[in-house]
Amino acid sequence: MKYNQELESYLQNKFSLEAIATITSEENFSIRFWEDYLLSSGKNGFQILQDFYPQLYFPVQTEINKTEHYINAVLKGKDSYETLQENIQLNDKECVTIKVYDSVAGAIPVISINDCEDFSTFVQCFLHKNNPVPVPQSMGAFLANGINNWARIHDLKEKWTRNNPFGNWNTEFSQNILPHPEMYKDKIIVLSAKPYSNVPADKLGLSGAEWRAYSYTIRLEHECTHLYTLKKYGKASNNLHDELIADYIGICKAFGKYNKEWMLAFMGLEDYPQYRKGARLENYLNNQVSEENFQDITHIIRSAIETIAHFDNELGTIQSDRDQMARIETLCETDIIDIASGRGGYMLMTKYNEKEITMG
Repeated sequence: MKYNQELESYLQNKFSLEAIATITSEENFSIRFWEDYLLSSGKNGFQILQDFYPQLYFPVQTEINKTEHYINAVLKGKDSYETLQENIQLNDKECVTIKVYDSVAGAIPVISINDCEDFSTFVQCFLHKNNPVPVPQSMGAFLANGINNWARIHDLKEKWTRNNPFGNWNTEFSQNILPHPEMYKDKIIVLSAKPYSNVPADKLGLSGAEWRAYSYTIRLEHECTHLYTLKKYGKASNNLHDELIADYIGICKAFGKYNKEWMLAFMGLEDYPQYRKGARLENYLNNQVSEENFQDITHIIRSAIETIAHFDNELGTIQSDRDQMARIETLCETDIIDIASGRGGYMLMTKYNEKEITMG
């Protein structure tokens, strides 16, 4: 089926085969730094994060990122936050926890936040430079990529200065560290305790405790899938193609198999062709799809979910990391319009079998 230019542009496959999945020695160093800090600091999770990220001292205020204090602290690593008149406001600092999770894409720090308002504050701090940008209720997690970790930078400086007492740190930093962001920038996953996609437990016929446990695992594996595509293809974006793939893996890892009814509810399509306003689907359109094309988008997404359900039924439970990677890559390398088409199931199985051979 042919779609107009606006839809074709939005649905264009963004994954490139030119990127290669690698874990650098600098990334391994980053994880060791986190693990050592968690063991030795004697601080709680939120205090550790403040050591790493000065933005977590600053309140959420319009254009605070343009102030001298913010620029000096967050961009230059100075202790300007010590004289702040106002600080960040959280409801439950004690329930901010950190663990290092060994995902299919490698180890990554995972931050869990119990209070929903505190999660929104973290979104504003990390993704919007402490500006009070509204956070959708249906947003419950994010992968942050490329955040300056000032504790890592200060550690690098201390060790280098100890071995080079008469050297120039600024020259060393600009020549040998700045070109290698993995040495001082972090990738982190931040998870809330909300019901996944803001879908209540009773809507899925589950108890609150069951749904909280499922929601946590779906979120964690969803973000780890974004991490995998970021490393493999150089892409992890708020696009419906990405989200279908990440939710597929998240559901399978939490529930043991794909559940298309859950997926339709996550996207607000449980009563298709009606769409439930406020659902996650609209979070990923970013004014790129006009009102007149919205119904076509809902049809494509619903059809793609049906195809993915058949694909998962053919393959059964995920058996290994290799199996999981093959499924992710199969879905990435097949255009979403093709997945939603009548030949989608055949195309996915053909691509998956090719992956199995090459990975084997």
